[in-house]
Amino acid sequence: MDENAEWLDSLHSRTPKPLFKVLYTEPASFFSVSSKKKGLWDLRINPLIGITIGGESGGGGRFLFDRALGLEVRGDIKQVLSFYFNVTGNDERAPYYVSQINTLGPQTYATGNTYIFRNVPGESYYKIYSSSLFKFNDGVDYWDARGYVKAHILKYVDLSFGRDKFFIGDGMRSLILSDYSAPYLFLKFDVKFWRFSYENIFAQLNYGYVQSGPDMLLPTKYMAVHHLSLNTSPWLTLGLFETVIFERSQFEISYLNPVIFYKAVESSLGNPDKVSIGGDFKINAAHHVQLYGQALLNEFNAHHFFAHDGWWANKWAIQAGVKYIDIAPGLDAQLEFNLVRPFTYTADATDNYTNYNQPLADPLGANFYEVIANVRYQPLPKWSFNAKLFVAKVGTDTLVNGVMSNYGSNILLPNGGGSTPFIAGQTGNHFLQGALNTITYFELLATYQPWHNINIDASILYRSDNTVKSLNNPISSQSSFMFNIGFRINLARRSYEF
Repeated sequence: MDENAEWLDSLHSRTPKPLFKVLYTEPASFFSVSSKKKGLWDLRINPLIGITIGGESGGGGRFLFDRALGLEVRGDIKQVLSFYFNVTGNDERAPYYVSQINTLGPQTYATGNTYIFRNVPGESYYKIYSSSLFKFNDGVDYWDARGYVKAHILKYVDLSFGRDKFFIGDGMRSLILSDYSAPYLFLKFDVKFWRFSYENIFAQLNYGYVQSGPDMLLPTKYMAVHHLSLNTSPWLTLGLFETVIFERSQFEISYLNPVIFYKAVESSLGNPDKVSIGGDFKINAAHHVQLYGQALLNEFNAHHFFAHDGWWANKWAIQAGVKYIDIAPGLDAQLEFNLVRPFTYTADATDNYTNYNQPLADPLGANFYEVIANVRYQPLPKWSFNAKLFVAKVGTDTLVNGVMSNYGSNILLPNGGGSTPFIAGQTGNHFLQGALNTITYFELLATYQPWHNINIDASILYRSDNTVKSLNNPISSQSSFMFNIGFRINLARRSYEF
């Protein structure tokens, strides 16, 4: 009720003693104003502030920081037309394992081609800067701007247009569409009728080399997503989805078809694009337990599948998870398993399932499985604690005589035609092929909230990354211990959970 006062009786969300009589008249709004007649129009403005500092034992010992300053505005007219936007200016120095994504140099693969894959997780264009005072040269500076307009155009239909990112699913990860990558331009339809919910997302994405440099227009590709869910009963929800990624000079109007059959459309166009299909489910049981899952099919050949010959293009992924709410007062837990076969989400150099060189699904890419456990505890209204542990096994590429292989974990690499640098060939591929990499991640977070949406955080984090020695790959490993303290107003906490 505190967060959504414009949709509720104003008596439910009034602050007894507003600051200077005009600020924080509602617990969640720094400044709010609305028409005297309830429901005619509303406007809310909030500052966005986030400052985190810390240290890390890895990477030779590092000073870590994250600063974000900005503004959030949202408004509503007669609960028919609404808008939202936020913008922040950001500076950060991330943990060592994250900074390696930014400083990764040219990589030469078996084809002789050179690819450069650089990004700041969750963000788009950025600049690298250094500090002589703190002695580092891998800080990053970027803007994060998001906003959209939403219209209730029909009784059961909402239309949104703007720049943001989405998450589809009930888990900590999503195999369909996650919010890990950078924001993108989108047009979205939401249809809710009877027990059906149907969402259509049409988006413009970026690909290619995107690090700062001379002014240039970055190359674009497009994405279309359909997701249909049905509440078959109060305890069971079933869903179907499909996605398509394609590179054109403009949006392919054939994919504006609101009916779920992208594969048929793609076939009629000559099979040039990247289509994925699948389903998801959610089961609520015993008032406290939720079971959920997803299954994705990227490419499939029944002959190769039943022959067990390791054909590279049998690409699929599965997720299974469980939530237990109120194990004890204020205590919740969640356990999740994800598995993705090699080369899933890959295509050619442009139609892979990425945006700004970042996966649109699980941040680990492909050729892995992971187990994630999350426990949340709120013993008092203003205090909360969160413990998260995940262990992942990833089959990674190897370096042989200065040439990188492609075992199917890096979804940015092209896999089409005869140019793909397969090690095992078209067949003979298997799950976790390549150098076996084990990632262990544990974080303990404590948060104190003295006022609504004002948070003080303290966390400790341990991460290890170990690659098992293989025939052509020397053993390599890195581990680090991190601690952070932070202060946030109206911002989600920045994290790197991969």
